[in-house]
Parts: sequence; C-alpha cells; structure tokens
Amino acid sequence: MKKTFLLSLFISLSVKAQVPTVDESTTDKDSIESLSPLQVTASKTATASNDTATAVSVVTRDEIKNKPNTLLPDLLRQESGVYIQQTTPGQAIPIIRGLKGSGNVHLVDGMRVNTAFFRNAPNQYLALVDSFMTSQIEVVRGPASVLYGGDALGGVVNVITHTPEFYSPEWDYSGQLFTSWDSADEKWISHVGADFGNNKIASTIGLSYQDIGQRTTGSGQTLPFTAYTSRSFNNKWVFNTSNMSNWTFDLQYTHQPATPRVDNLVPGFGETEPESLVYLFQPNERQFAHLKYSTAESTKWFDQANYHLAYQKITDNRYSQPLSGSRTDTEQNHSDLITLQADWNKTLGNNSLLVYGFDSYHDTISSDRQRVLSDGTSVPRDSRYPDQSSMQQLAVFADWHQYINKHEFTAGLRLSNYDIDLNSPDIANDQLSLTDLTWHTNWLYKINENDRIFINIGRGFRPPNIFDLGQVGERAGNRFNIINPNLEPESVISFDLGLKHAGNGWQGELVAFVSRYQDVIASIETGEVTNEGQHIVQSQNINDVKIYGVEGDLNYYFEQGGHLFANLTITRGTEDTDNGEGPADRIPPAFGVLGYQQELNERWKMRSQVRYAATQDRLSARDLTDPRINPFGTGGFVVYDTHFTWQHSINSQVRLGVENIFDKKYREHASGLDAPGRNYHVSFYYDF
Repeated sequence: MKKTFLLSLFISLSVKAQVPTVDESTTDKDSIESLSPLQVTASKTATASNDTATAVSVVTRDEIKNKPNTLLPDLLRQESGVYIQQTTPGQAIPIIRGLKGSGNVHLVDGMRVNTAFFRNAPNQYLALVDSFMTSQIEVVRGPASVLYGGDALGGVVNVITHTPEFYSPEWDYSGQLFTSWDSADEKWISHVGADFGNNKIASTIGLSYQDIGQRTTGSGQTLPFTAYTSRSFNNKWVFNTSNMSNWTFDLQYTHQPATPRVDNLVPGFGETEPESLVYLFQPNERQFAHLKYSTAESTKWFDQANYHLAYQKITDNRYSQPLSGSRTDTEQNHSDLITLQADWNKTLGNNSLLVYGFDSYHDTISSDRQRVLSDGTSVPRDSRYPDQSSMQQLAVFADWHQYINKHEFTAGLRLSNYDIDLNSPDIANDQLSLTDLTWHTNWLYKINENDRIFINIGRGFRPPNIFDLGQVGERAGNRFNIINPNLEPESVISFDLGLKHAGNGWQGELVAFVSRYQDVIASIETGEVTNEGQHIVQSQNINDVKIYGVEGDLNYYFEQGGHLFANLTITRGTEDTDNGEGPADRIPPAFGVLGYQQELNERWKMRSQVRYAATQDRLSARDLTDPRINPFGTGGFVVYDTHFTWQHSINSQVRLGVENIFDKKYREHASGLDAPGRNYHVSFYYDF
C-alpha cells in the first residue's frame, strides 16, 4: 500500500469510540459515560477509558459478539496498536508496540497466564484461554510494570471473564447457544453456556468445541497440516456474603489433543524441504483455578480490597518425527504456577487516591524427553528445560493519584525480587537472584468535559525466565538452542503523549510513543553447527532497541443508526548493531481497518470493512533467516469483508457474511502460514 495513502488515512482517521448510538435526549455527561467504557487494568480501579493517562483499548461484550471468534487473540484483531501473529492454527499472539510473547503480560481476571517457559517469541499459550467465556478484554499499550511486574514491557492483555449476576432472591436462569461454520477453514464451532442462581449465590457453566479443517488460501491452495480440534470447559461460582463483599471461585480448562506445527511441516522461505515429517503439540492444555475475595467495606486502611489465590497448569507436550521417519521424539513439559495477590485502594481526603498491594508467584517447570529408535529402543534425551527448575517473584507496589483542579498526577513504584533456580549441577550459575525498582509517572489534563491530554513516562522490566536461561533443543528454522545462564534482565524507558475525546456521539484516541529497550534478549546464531546440520543458537543480550510509533482510532455514531469505525497503527523499530543502526526484529507493518455499520431496519444490520497492511521490508538480520518471513519483505494487502445480521427475534440472531471477498492471497507479517482466502460465514446465536 502506498505510504502517502497510509499517511493521509492516519491523519483523517486517528481517533476511537466503542458504544451505542447516542440518543439526543441524553445529557452530554450521559453521552460521555456511554462512549467511554469502564476498565480496571490500567489503574487497578474502575475508571472510564477516557480518564486514564495511558493508551487503552477495550473490547466489550457487544463487540465480541460481532467479531470472528476462533481463538481468543482473534478478538483483538482490528484493535488499534495490537497486531496478531499466527505461526500455526491453534496458536496466535498479540504484538503490542513491537513486542510479543513474554514481552507482554497476559492475564485472566488479573491472574498471570505468562509462565517461566513463555517464549519471548510467538507461542500458543494465550490461545488456550476459551474466548467464549470472555466478557471484556482490556489492553494497556505501553509498560505497566509498576502494577503488573516483570514482562509488562510492551503492554498488558487482561481477559475479563463472564460473571453471573442476579438481583432477585428468587432462583432464575439464563443461557446461550452458539454455532458457526466457515468455509475457508472447514470450521465448525459450538458453544453452550448457562447462568443460574439468585442474588446470594450464582453460577455460570460453559462448554465449547472447535473442529478446524484444512485451510484454503487466496491462491486456491489447500494447506496441509492445518486441521485440529479443541474443547473447553468453564465454571464460575459467586457467593455474595453481603451487599459489600463476595467470594468468587472459577475453574477453566482447555484441551487441544493434537495440533500440527505447520511451519515445521511445510517448507518456508529459503527451505527446499520441511524440517519434520510429523510435528504435533500433543497435547496442549491449560487448567486454571481462581479463588477471589472482594470487599468494599471501608476500614482505616482501605476503601476496597481484593484478595486472590490462583493455580494454573499449562501442558506443552510434543511428538515429532524427522523426514526419514527413522525415529520418534516425544517430550512432556508443564508449568505449575501458583499466584497469591492482594490490592487495596484508599481515598485520602477529596483529592488523593492510593492504590497499593503485593503479589507473588511460584512457577515450577517439569520437563522430560525421549527418543525411540527404529528398532524400538527408547533412549532418554536432555529435557527441553531443566527438570524441576523454578522461578518465583515477591513484589510490593504503590500508585499515588493526586487531583488538582483539572489535573491528575500519578506516581508509582514497585520493588520486585526474583529467585530463579535452574536445578542443574552441570550449570555453574544455576541460581540467580534479581531485585528491581520499577517506576512510572503520569499527567492527565481535562481540557473540557469531552477532551483529555496526557503524558506517561515509565520504566518496564523483564527478568530472564527459564526459557531464556535454560532451554535446550530444536527450534524452528533448522536451529538448535543451547543454554545461557548469564543473561541480564531487559528494561525499557517509554514516553507517551496522547489525546482523548469522548462525547457528542464519538470517542477518539491519538497516541505517539517512543520506547528504548536495553539488554534485549534475542536468539543469536553462535556460528556452530550440530552433527545433524542444525545451526546452534543461544539467547543473548543484544544491543539497544528503539521502537516508536503512532496509534490512532475512531468510531463515530450517526443519528440514523450508522457507525463509522477506523484505526491506523504505524510502528518503526531500530536496533544498534556492530555495523550501525538497523531494523529491529518482527516489527509489524503499518496496519488498520476502515469500516461502516448500518442498521437497515429493526431486524437487519449490515457491517462492511476494509482491513489493510503496508508492505514490511524493513527486516533485521534475524528476520532475514526466519523461514516464516519472505527475505524480500512481506507484501501489503487490502482485504474486504461484509456481514449481515438478522435479528430473528429478541432471543435469536443469525449472522451471514463473506470475508476476503476478492479472494486475496496474503500473509500477516511473521506468520507461519498464509491467511484464509474467500470465506463464507454462517453463525447462529440463541439466548434463553
């Protein structure tokens, strides 16, 4: 796409809104509140998105209902500042401000999904959170280490799950049925959920099933090794002990029995043959339990308090065979993550708010690997990660908000301590202890009732985890990773300047940012080769990286029921190298969406959009050797989608649509496979 077109589109469409049409009978104040949805992630307090001094994206429940919904990261597509990368079906990650994987914190109801073997690269773990239990997704763009600790360099993704609510002492129930079919991936998805209870006790239960077939691309090619299945279960209970306090207990489970890794099974750029005959994540699954107590009964120490205890187990087992089929490799990896967390807030006088708390977690990694030879002999191998290695954190934080006339000033500090045990007598430095002081300071100025300007300066921090320090074994691109127990932590200093507007039927956000990262951890070729011809790589601290860009977003609601929406994100990254300054790794191209939604009558609604991305040919040296990336650059694209929604009754809805109408062949930058071609979509909702 032409750079001049992208620049002009950015200038004309760089603002956001996410809510229903504004009724002329409402007051300006009511309009502002409806146009600025509440979110909690940016400040750990319920705050309108227009009134927080950070760049925030909120995907509401109504928006989720009208988005493509296979994996949870799909719900973040078309959001300003969030780019989705997909190495293989059954796996997808958000890239926020140029960072991916462990460079961002992923949360479910405020509890960490990130584990000690989370890769600082594309990974599959956020896709193990069931998208159908989601009530809202909040994305904080920019470092948030004061409130959320290590890994919050690029940003935070917080998935808020559905909580049942009943207001009468009489028992009641409600529920939802959903099914959909998509032609391009031969995809069937089904979900059933039900809420039941009263104003004292309530529960929700949900079941989801996905059956994904072979993908057909815009060239008409049917990609092999893209079929998989997935199933999920969730159950949440709420016990209201008083009008001011409650207990919540939540169980979540997602299981993918055997998901192929496509980029390992199909030749990539620069490859004449695939790396493996068979490569399966078999299985991948996530188990999660969360107990929470919340109270708004004020004391001299707090006005509101939340206490959390959570357990998560992620299983990442693998089964593979080389092209010769001469052997079989199997491995078993899982993370047991226990989180204990508390946060309090206290209003001090009329002009101050203090948010403070502590959080801790302990993650133990179990890992084992075997090789079965052609004669049936089983040979133990070095595990992918040091078995029974562990990583634990203990941190305290405080965030002070001071309100003076139209100004809000915020200053926050976090003191964190990390203990990492690689549990290996063969490693000289197998135990590490790291301490870090993280900070941020913000300023928000209320220009008038509708408009805000803000500045945000902060420092983020990421300690090396078990994946960075101790991983051993094969990696994509004919690579073999060796350990490096001497890594230094990553850190970032980031600066944001932004404008926000909410009122008169539209809401907008325009943000410019610059971030400088030090001691960035990346996979580097050592120059050595294994006996099997694999290039030996190692995680190392490379030179400084600077990432900067602009994020703009717009939704405008017309009185006649029309809805214009658009956004554009431009990100650039540079890295200091021995040969001077060069492009940073896997920086997304300029991308965005432009669309219009119209209520045709009481029953029919139409939504059309254009998704676009520019060519990305600014590639780092590591990008040039990545078989997922065309060494000549990833081509830009413009893709058209149209959907019609028929509101059959107050309880039922049918959605019909065509995505990628002109059957465009394209690939999202750094993804491991081409995107779907022309796709016919049918879905059915029934609420009871």
